[in-house]
Amino acid sequence: MERGAIPFPYIIAAVLIEALLLLLHPLANLGSKVVEAITLIILTHLLYLVSVYLVLKSPSDGRPGISLRFVLVAAILFRITIWPLYPSLSDDVYRYRWEGKLQAAGGDPYQVRPIDPRWASIRDATYPKVGSKDFKSAYGPLIEQSQRIIYLLLQRFTPDPFVQVFWFKLPAALFDLGIIGVLVLLLRQYRMPPNLVLIYAWSPLPLVEFWGTGHNDAIAVFFVTLALLMAARHRWIWSFASLSLAVAAKIWPILLFPAFILSPGGGKPRWYQWLILFPILGLFAMPYLDNVTENARFLSGFVGGWRNNDSLFGAILWYSGGDLYQAKYTAAGLITAIVIGIALFARTLEQAVLWSITAVLLISANCHPWYLTWFAPLLVFYPATPLLLWSALMPLSYSVLIRWLNLGEWDGATPLRWFIYVPFFLFTILCAGSDWLSHLMTRRR
Repeated sequence: MERGAIPFPYIIAAVLIEALLLLLHPLANLGSKVVEAITLIILTHLLYLVSVYLVLKSPSDGRPGISLRFVLVAAILFRITIWPLYPSLSDDVYRYRWEGKLQAAGGDPYQVRPIDPRWASIRDATYPKVGSKDFKSAYGPLIEQSQRIIYLLLQRFTPDPFVQVFWFKLPAALFDLGIIGVLVLLLRQYRMPPNLVLIYAWSPLPLVEFWGTGHNDAIAVFFVTLALLMAARHRWIWSFASLSLAVAAKIWPILLFPAFILSPGGGKPRWYQWLILFPILGLFAMPYLDNVTENARFLSGFVGGWRNNDSLFGAILWYSGGDLYQAKYTAAGLITAIVIGIALFARTLEQAVLWSITAVLLISANCHPWYLTWFAPLLVFYPATPLLLWSALMPLSYSVLIRWLNLGEWDGATPLRWFIYVPFFLFTILCAGSDWLSHLMTRRR
């Protein structure tokens, strides 16, 4: 591992980030103290943004760069600090465990709802926390199989259902470490400073969403990042195999196939390598082959069907005259057209993936905080200020938990979300205008 200096500003930033993460512990249940949790997480993001500024600035101002060793040691310390927190900002891990337990009992999560009285026998003390009880599963088959294996392993070590729920965070944590490792390799592949991995490794986003809450999005994000590494090494079969595993985990990476097929940057399109998707997806889906039309309809609700912290979808809904289904189809058409356009005109594959994911999240009707982890690794290569700001303000969307926990009312489209999106869009416009003026002045010179 590379050795290097540890400039004092980085030490101060790391110490303050660690201190704020430690302050989360007295809150215990973050979901019951949402305001305090949001405040601490946003403050941590602000310190993180200072660290990002330092690591981007240091190569050009003559100061010594931060050592990769220190970046990784601090990143691991941050993760160890937040790991003991019980998942309380989201109930997803309760659902993961329920689906694992259902499969261990012989049930199919694509055919059974938690509310189904025929499976009441597998309910336990964690059942009230299981989310979306009236819907079947919408996770990919790779996730489902992993949940079954994890449950079978955990029940051998502890009978306590709440302890089992806690340890369902482990896959997200392990795959997050894998993302860091792949990013270091990818930076070396492009002959970029490997300490730029700080932009992901110190981000509070994966800390909270993977190590604190245990969201399984880390699995799909890992395989997307691995696909980028394989593409950089021109091993396209392996690249599409990795991307196919991402699709088997979460369906959304299917939208990245145009970028990988068209190979931004002037390379030849890959017209046949992507076909490896079918045997890989079929292999994992084989145990669940049955009627999944209802699951597909539920999954389409991500694009439109219900609203959670949406931005541009509100304008699409207004244009559609308030017809939610027409808005959904309009949003789906826009997403398809945009990701293909990005694939055709982006300069690099990493840029195409970053902007494709960003477009999907801005247009769709749902954008939870952990969805921003989808593009977090790409910020290492394209640290766009608006996206960093979006990540820093996104914890505000957890305010929806206040009414949910106190009144049992879920309102995912409150005006508070504009405190996230108005600054984001303003910075996007300012950055775009600044780039355009800089380009214009360069041409005139």
